[in-house]
Amino acid sequence: MLIVGISASARVWGNCESAVKTFLLSASRSGATCEFIRLTDVRIEPCRGCFKCIPEGGRCPLDDDLYGLLEKISQADGLILAAPVYFMTPAAGLIALLDRLLTMGNARVRTKRRAVTVTIMGNSKWRGVAVPIVNVTASLLGFDLVESLEVEAQGPGEVLLDETNVARLTELGRLMAEGERPSASTSVSLCPVCRSDFFRQEGGGLACPICGIRIKADRYLRNGVVARLQGEPRWSLDWLRRHIASWIKVSIEGYKTTRRRCLEAIKELKRAYDEEIGGS
Repeated sequence: MLIVGISASARVWGNCESAVKTFLLSASRSGATCEFIRLTDVRIEPCRGCFKCIPEGGRCPLDDDLYGLLEKISQADGLILAAPVYFMTPAAGLIALLDRLLTMGNARVRTKRRAVTVTIMGNSKWRGVAVPIVNVTASLLGFDLVESLEVEAQGPGEVLLDETNVARLTELGRLMAEGERPSASTSVSLCPVCRSDFFRQEGGGLACPICGIRIKADRYLRNGVVARLQGEPRWSLDWLRRHIASWIKVSIEGYKTTRRRCLEAIKELKRAYDEEIGGS
């Protein structure tokens, strides 16, 4: 069994790296082959929204390390993904990767692969939308999320001073290496798909804005219990492929009818801007 660990933090032996390597050490002791990747060592260029990765067999034209990373991840039987929260969202490196994962619509990955995520923050009141974004990334990479840990730790190494964190990471590493599924620890007040803890009004009810499932508003507002009502969870690979076929490809075809007018409008704006403000 190959387990890949990814830290989205630039700090060497920071809290994210320490958490991932605690997990990997336990998995290795239980017989797994482990590999560590520091995401900031991988060159991921910003997505340009060109949609060239959309057609069957299409690939992103950017010349960077994305496909090498995805190839390594595709070989993994398990994943642990850790990201720090600096201000409301995961670190920029993880967002850059997430922005490029539209190309996963063409991916062919093995099923029944499991992932654990760790979102590390100095103050949980400032976690913002970080946790569900980290979880969505693991899902789009083709893994079934089995545990999502939220950890408060500030200075490098503080994550290792909390015996509860270390014990849970050690247990999860062992369970993944042995092919066992951990007991569920998700709070009843969290979205059961992406672990989001915020919901929005939609169609007279409440829906998770991250994964799209609908919940029973009366039970949530009365006692904080998330009871799933309906709605297919977004961000699985199957959902992404249908989304590409039913919306993105249709939008691309629609744009072809207005493309000339759009380019003319851009050209006119560029002319006026360059004349009145200056080219840049």
